[in-house]
Amino acid sequence: MKKKSIEKILKWFKSMENEEYKFPKTKKELFKLERLDLCCFCHRVPKEIAQLKNIKKLTVNVRGIDGALPKQIKYFKNLEELNLGLTYLKKIHPNLYKLKKLRKLDLAGNFFNEIPKGISALKNLEELNLNLYFGNLPNDIVKLKKLNSMKLGFNS
Repeated sequence: MKKKSIEKILKWFKSMENEEYKFPKTKKELFKLERLDLCCFCHRVPKEIAQLKNIKKLTVNVRGIDGALPKQIKYFKNLEELNLGLTYLKKIHPNLYKLKKLRKLDLAGNFFNEIPKGISALKNLEELNLNLYFGNLPNDIVKLKKLNSMKLGFNS
C-alpha cells in the first residue's frame, strides 16, 4: 500500500475518533485490523480503505452508504462477515460475489428490489439476512449448499 494511502486512512480514522470509537493510529495497527465497524460514517469513507487486506468483519450500517454498494468491495478478499443492514442500499454491485470467503451477509432493511444473479458464487455463505426485502430471489440461490440460515420478510 502506498504511503500516501496509509496517511489518508490514518487521517480519516483520526477525524472520526471520539471517546466511544477508537481507531488505529499507526501503520502497524492499521495492517493488523481484522474488524471494522463503520456505523453512520460511510458517506465519508476513503476508497483506500479497501486496501486493508486483513479485514475479516466489516459492519457498515445505519444509513452508511445511501446508494449503490461501491465496486471496491471486491478488494476485501479475506472478508468473512459483512453487515450492510439499514444502509439504504439501492443496488447490489456484482463485485460482492467476488468475496469467496464470505460466511455471513446481512442486507436487511435496504431499498434494493433485486438481488443480481450470481449469488451462488458465494460458496461459503452460511447465513443470509434479507429481512424487509420483498423482491424475487434469484434462481441460483438454491446452489448455496452451506447456507443454513436465511431470514426474509419481517422475520427476526
